[in-house]
Amino acid sequence: MVFHRLSLALLFPVVCQAAFAEELPSTEMPSRHAELLENHCLDCHDSATKEANIDLESLSMNVAEDMATAELWSKVLGALNSGEMPPEDSEPLRDADKLAFLEDLSEKMVTARLLLSDSGGDIMMRRLNRREYANTMQALLGVRPDVTTLPDDQATAGFDTAGASLFLSSDQIEQYHSTAIANLQLLLSPRKSPESKTVRIQPEEYYTPHYTEAAEQMRDIGKRANAFLSQSEKPASEFGLLDAYQAKKQKVQEWLPLMEDYMARPETQTGITLIMTIKQGGYTKVKLPTQHPDADGKYHVRVRAAMYPDADERHHYLEFSSGFGTGRKLLGWRKVSAPMDDPQIIDFEFTHEPGAKQQVWIHQRSHQDRGDKNLATLHMRENGIGTPPGIWIDWVELNGPLPSDQTKAIQAARDSILFEHPSDMEESEYASEVIRRFASRAFRGSPPAEEYLRRLRQHYQTARDQGQSVTEALVSPLSIVMASPSFLYQVEESASGQDRDLSPKELAVRLSYFLWSAPPDKELMALSESGELSDPSILAAQTERMLRDPRSKAFIEGFVHQWLQMERLDMFQFNGADFPNFDNAVRENARQEIFETFAYLLESELPLENLLKADFVVINDLLAGYYGIEGVEGHEFRKVAVPDGSLRGGLLGTAAVLAMGSDGQRSSPVERGAWVLRHLLNDPPPPAPPNVPQLSRLAGETLPARELARAHQEQPQCANCHHKIDPIGFGLENFDAAGQWRDQEVIGLGKRRYGRWQEDVRFEIDPAGKVPNGKQFSNFLELRDAVAEYDDEFARGFTEALIAYGLGRPFGFTDQELASQISLQAKQHHHSIVQFIHALIQSPAFQTR
Repeated sequence: MVFHRLSLALLFPVVCQAAFAEELPSTEMPSRHAELLENHCLDCHDSATKEANIDLESLSMNVAEDMATAELWSKVLGALNSGEMPPEDSEPLRDADKLAFLEDLSEKMVTARLLLSDSGGDIMMRRLNRREYANTMQALLGVRPDVTTLPDDQATAGFDTAGASLFLSSDQIEQYHSTAIANLQLLLSPRKSPESKTVRIQPEEYYTPHYTEAAEQMRDIGKRANAFLSQSEKPASEFGLLDAYQAKKQKVQEWLPLMEDYMARPETQTGITLIMTIKQGGYTKVKLPTQHPDADGKYHVRVRAAMYPDADERHHYLEFSSGFGTGRKLLGWRKVSAPMDDPQIIDFEFTHEPGAKQQVWIHQRSHQDRGDKNLATLHMRENGIGTPPGIWIDWVELNGPLPSDQTKAIQAARDSILFEHPSDMEESEYASEVIRRFASRAFRGSPPAEEYLRRLRQHYQTARDQGQSVTEALVSPLSIVMASPSFLYQVEESASGQDRDLSPKELAVRLSYFLWSAPPDKELMALSESGELSDPSILAAQTERMLRDPRSKAFIEGFVHQWLQMERLDMFQFNGADFPNFDNAVRENARQEIFETFAYLLESELPLENLLKADFVVINDLLAGYYGIEGVEGHEFRKVAVPDGSLRGGLLGTAAVLAMGSDGQRSSPVERGAWVLRHLLNDPPPPAPPNVPQLSRLAGETLPARELARAHQEQPQCANCHHKIDPIGFGLENFDAAGQWRDQEVIGLGKRRYGRWQEDVRFEIDPAGKVPNGKQFSNFLELRDAVAEYDDEFARGFTEALIAYGLGRPFGFTDQELASQISLQAKQHHHSIVQFIHALIQSPAFQTR
């Protein structure tokens, strides 16, 4: 189903439309390139020969004439980039001619792709994406479903709100139905939650005897191994060993000193010292009692702890997590700053999800995979005992389950669905009313058809006839409702393809899914039912209210994550030995820094340009430690002023953005430069061409980033993009792969041992470069200043992304004028982020279909 929007001539009538009419970029290849095709291609690919069934003689020079023409030009681009054409036995192209041809064709192809994919303003009726589905289920049932088996719906280069990519398969319908059944059963089944209680854990009761036994076992097997190896008559089995190999391996118990050091600490007799072990199951941790599936709610944890002052600051943080391995969920971090002679109480809360069997752990900060174990081994080689401990825990208290907003929401949802049964109402009438009310809520105010309700009642009666109780029988029809298109789609009825204003209810739904990724609440629905929501002033007031509501976090995180392509932050694993401080805590808090910074700008109505350069950062104590910023205490994110010349302040100085511009080992000037062009300068480079040949002549050489870039620019098919991308990336080279400052580029060589390179080579860094307007810079601070001058371009790119996210379709040429209007209105308010949002919501494009 396709929806159309009204003419943009109605948009912001106070502004002169003609001032923003933009001429579409040409997709016509310059005529001079026709001679290149004629001289080097038509002998084999003319209309008569058509070698490989390719006819270039009749090929239109308008790259975007139609899809077939664009696809053929794309093949030409790929063949030239790969060096496949012209063939070796033909006259080669001059580098200058090839470079000019490829540069023009690359630019035309970018424009052609946009033009041919332009929806012309049409908005597809779209399915709820995975985020929206989870939020909608929670709003309806109070229970947040497990959606990990559903597609994440995020497009490679777009947003998960794009209707054209939100298809619905029969398998998905089955998944939705199964999910609905499971969550309805969880909600409607009688449950008796256990009473709240407080449990105190004394960790030394387990770890002291455990390590005592472990140390004794190490001593014993070491003695037996040495006894076997000191003689040659008796077999290994008489010493309790498998063979000579095991004996040689166990001869020296290298981790025994760690156990002995642990036991020698008097504080381990009254608590637990958090250490990293190799032989005994990884890092030490305090296990909280397993929460029963019915014991959902809020839990309050109190930890009496102290820190070892000589440990690295990273080891002064407690990490709270649930589960294990790849399924482990990081819950949060708290810093311990009290000395051993005066421990402090650390408070932490977590929520136990309904129906889950949750195990929560308290331990030191951790790396992915084997990072901590490799570091412990390296430290053991240096000091004999491994990674020095950072925290001692006296005891842990767990209090719960306690009432939470979620438990209240679940009870309210249950009471709403299974409303009190009037004494004068027949069972069948009561069940019918339950189904009708539920379907109306699930369909977001749209009344279900009577024939549809009749079929649902049949499903209920069939279940009753099979012996199910009233509540059990209701699961069947209600789950069908939650797997139906009217629930899974944002339904906006068409009227013979005619443009029309959204109804107030449709507007409420579109608005709520834009700002909350969730259905409208009672206030918004009431205003839609009265028709008041169509009043621009009421709509603006609701926009303000919704942005102030905690549910707007869904917009902030959903939009910003995809706008800035932050999925790259999870693509690579950073080796703990190379980047000891870039652990799970920094990665997750660096991600949150971007969201919190955007939220602060939104709430404070500050200019968008603060994302380019600012005299403040929005961080917590953990990131302050990573950035070397003093005076920040507490895990809450807050605005922190930074002095002139600080490396931080703006996206370019954030650990998240810098880490995304790497492969987890080396920084990438290409990735960083392309990211800046794409997201900050609104000047995206063409997609990397297919079949680009490898620089085989550099195989086996270890070169600095600038030398590698120079080699790429020697290739005509690469130079036309890299000459613009690479100079920007050079300005960020003083930051390593994890976003920490460095003066030299360090490249590991040889083989890794326990995660660390056996040797390395170092190169001085030259951060000089230039931005596309020709302005040169000599260091990172000058680069940041140069980028900050692109405030209008940055605002335009932000606008285009906001339109694509909010309207659920790719930004196209027909949106150019809309983007200009929104950008102008926001600029009149100093590019306040909230003004961009107001301008889009108040536009006919948002309010029509």
